[in-house]
Amino acid sequence: MSAKLRDRGDADRDVERAAKLLERRGAGRPSLAVVLGSGLSSFGEDLEDAVVVPYADVPGMPAPAVSGHAGSVVAGRLGGRQALVFSGRVHHYENRMPAEVTFAVRLVARLGVPVLVVTNAAGGLDPGFEVGDLMLIRDQISMISGPRRLTAALAGGTFRMGEAYSERLQALARVAAAERGIRLREGVYLGSLGPTYETPAEIGLARTVGASAVGMSTVPEVQMATARGLEVLGISLITNVPLPGRFHETTHKEVLAAGREGGRRLLSLVSGVAEKL
Repeated sequence: MSAKLRDRGDADRDVERAAKLLERRGAGRPSLAVVLGSGLSSFGEDLEDAVVVPYADVPGMPAPAVSGHAGSVVAGRLGGRQALVFSGRVHHYENRMPAEVTFAVRLVARLGVPVLVVTNAAGGLDPGFEVGDLMLIRDQISMISGPRRLTAALAGGTFRMGEAYSERLQALARVAAAERGIRLREGVYLGSLGPTYETPAEIGLARTVGASAVGMSTVPEVQMATARGLEVLGISLITNVPLPGRFHETTHKEVLAAGREGGRRLLSLVSGVAEKL
């Protein structure tokens, strides 16, 4: 294991300290936790009886450096359930190590939260997708190599990813979307290392291997969640559709704008799932 990666004991001690802090701040006993992607921070602002804890106050919690990630933990009521929302994440491309990228997931497991909802902003690779669509993640493809090996070491063994995304939660999401009039796409998410947006050739390759959407996060978090026994629901917000005839150079500003517009639908969908847990 790399010397730069703190050993598992040190990493877990940080998580223990963070858990005790959140318990003192009133995190309660959440039924679900949500990790928010780029531009989706408004989601956490709409929880009932919200208690906001800045990441800077949480021992060991890495602070996001990318705009669109607020950097706070929000505890409150969502769909009638107690929830814990992580408003922002860090990425490998920020020169972050696996212990940092997976910190929130390990904290969720330590707090005994049974359900994890991971969200992200992603480029749509299906010609039927439109900007603003929500995509239910059925499976994932990892294009992250070195950090994946280190994440496995941190988790304590080999990942078993055959059922990473819960079929039960997917079924609940489909019902909630239908009840609320939300168009819910479905597909496979490809996670790349980043930080660059994909070239047309890379997009073609991603489609060839079966990806429906592509982004720069989520994969290591879901790997860790699976290793820690969490039930996972994944949802991508499609922020651009970089396909032939529709391709243009995507900007982070566009991603954030799409996130703000789609955040309300995401909140409605996850609230509907929470009600059915």
